[in-house]
Amino acid sequence: MQTTLTDLKTLLEELDKGPFISLYFPVDKNPMNDKNRLVLKQLQKTAAEQFGANYSQLDWEKFSQRMSQQLEILFDDNKELPMSFGVILSETQQIVLPLNIEVEPQVSVCDWPNLLPQIVAQQRIVNFDLLALNQDSFKLFEVNAGSVKALELAEDAPSDLQKALGTEKSGGETNFRSFTNGQGGGAGYHGHNTLDAEKEIDHRNYYQAVADYLNRVIAERKRAVVLFALPENQSLFREICKTPYLSENLSVQKSPLNLSLQELATEIDPLIKVQWQSGLLNILKERYDTARSQQLALSDHSEILEAARFGKIDTLIINQNQIDHDLSTWLLELSDQVLRYRGKVRIFPEDDYPGEEPVVAILRYS
Repeated sequence: MQTTLTDLKTLLEELDKGPFISLYFPVDKNPMNDKNRLVLKQLQKTAAEQFGANYSQLDWEKFSQRMSQQLEILFDDNKELPMSFGVILSETQQIVLPLNIEVEPQVSVCDWPNLLPQIVAQQRIVNFDLLALNQDSFKLFEVNAGSVKALELAEDAPSDLQKALGTEKSGGETNFRSFTNGQGGGAGYHGHNTLDAEKEIDHRNYYQAVADYLNRVIAERKRAVVLFALPENQSLFREICKTPYLSENLSVQKSPLNLSLQELATEIDPLIKVQWQSGLLNILKERYDTARSQQLALSDHSEILEAARFGKIDTLIINQNQIDHDLSTWLLELSDQVLRYRGKVRIFPEDDYPGEEPVVAILRYS
């Protein structure tokens, strides 16, 4: 499973030439609080100062009017507000970026848009299908950016064991047989061992039916599938279902029985925030170590920027501290160039950062 930066590439294609005013700020959702207005007022003041210092030959009023108009309509009472907003403006265009992360109020005015907070937000978005599997039933859900929606199953879907196996079901009821031994009638029952064996056969056969159906669905949807099931059910289903779309690293080892959509969303929240980010980091560390051994890793600023301008960078890796404490136009241009050539930009907090320098790059070729 991977998270793509295609949306950022599209964003760059939509933006014309600079200068760009990039504003990011957290949203106070209390309608009685004046905090949003005060934050925006300060950001506009800072933007005017930076614009005057860097682009005194240009008409600030054109930018100021566009910015004021855009900011006025952000807090429409009829809209559900995100955790934060990003707004990127040029002389002729403006783009609003609702973000699912908290950001510090910040503004930059330069020849390149600041996409770094948007990259951090994109990095935390994980989209997948969720298979909620019980011993005798299953449901499918679509998960997009933490939002969970039930998928409608086909009429022939093996939604429960009885529907899937029908008359072939062998262990669901106590098997009864009558007999005579020449000395009178009698009744006998299969023992517990036999019943347990039959239930295990049903269990395996049912999971095979679910796996077959899932493979058909995956062929159409082509989305990663995360398994939500008890550990013993996880083990059996993974033994039966052989598809590369079933995530090996991401899972919820609990029973999904009778959980509401909101309860499902709560249960998968740690998976998205911890398991996914940890898996992404481990993969990136391994790739970076391999790149270093193959002389395909760069840490020198000038070498990285030159490689970016020629489209040679596969992945740019940035220490979050570099953004928080020293956001330079060099870094904004670098990110812009990497994304325009369909490279990836990854940002990690210092404790997880795999590089020795604040910014490192993995090359596509030497």
